[in-house]
Amino acid sequence: MSLQTTCYNILASYKDAQSHHKTSKYFDVILVTVIVINIATMMLSTVPGTSSQWGTELHIIEVISVCLFTLEYLLRIWSSGAAPPSALASSKDVQLHTPWQKRWHYLKSPMALIDLLAILPFYLSMFITLDLRILRVFRVLRILKLGRYSRSMQTLITVIRNESHALIAALSVLMLFTVIAATCIYYIEHTAQPEAFSSIPASLWWAVVTLTTVGYGDIVPITPGGKIFGGLITLLGICFYALPAGILSSSFTAQMQLKRDRFKETVRTVLEDGKFSDHDANHLERMRALLDLDEEEARLIIRLLQHHHKNDNREKDN
Repeated sequence: MSLQTTCYNILASYKDAQSHHKTSKYFDVILVTVIVINIATMMLSTVPGTSSQWGTELHIIEVISVCLFTLEYLLRIWSSGAAPPSALASSKDVQLHTPWQKRWHYLKSPMALIDLLAILPFYLSMFITLDLRILRVFRVLRILKLGRYSRSMQTLITVIRNESHALIAALSVLMLFTVIAATCIYYIEHTAQPEAFSSIPASLWWAVVTLTTVGYGDIVPITPGGKIFGGLITLLGICFYALPAGILSSSFTAQMQLKRDRFKETVRTVLEDGKFSDHDANHLERMRALLDLDEEEARLIIRLLQHHHKNDNREKDN
């Protein structure tokens, strides 16, 4: 195995690594720890008095973290040239044969962009003056690096990608309805409250807060027509703003059901020979971890399918 392939398997999540599982797991733990420490120091730096008292220590942690993240980013780019076809996202990507094509494919991936944004502001600040608030916003993005090690986060990303067209359609309807609500409340309330509803863009804040049923109460209609319209908008908002949540929840449930079905098919394949060895148990455990299924749920599926398999064999014997 080449050094590049070894590096790729170590940098990959230990559940996805094809070899060096233990080393990959240790690397994951170390990197997650660095990310958590980095986010914690960023939060502590906003506490009054902390920066003046521990400024040097916090800066040292920041520099060390950026150096580690930079090394990780460069190694991921280099080792992505050894990525197996199964690690590529679609059938079109399977045709990527050369290492540089695979590296370019990785550079365009969301996680690679997050890795770049996590370190880029630090280096830009060496050459140009950046607002400290901008740097802190980009430092918060480092928490998204944890998504690489979370199966649940990866499932959510898959759901959003699969339902992107439906979500865009739902969000387009919401934006249109929000603009209509802001326009109507502007013409209804502008005369009575020229400062609160000074323009249609200013009225968008009221429309968003009302449609989402948050209701901060900083801007409220005072005319009878405005109150009636506000109540109507609140009721309609419950329906319209539930659309994206419904799309995501149904797709998320479908993804989890698909994982269960794959696990069931694997269990049926294992039980075909009528034996259940330790090797089969280890194989199913790896599959369960790969699919991120609950241990109790996986054991229940195995017991149920074993029971059905025994009953089927008895019926055949009779």
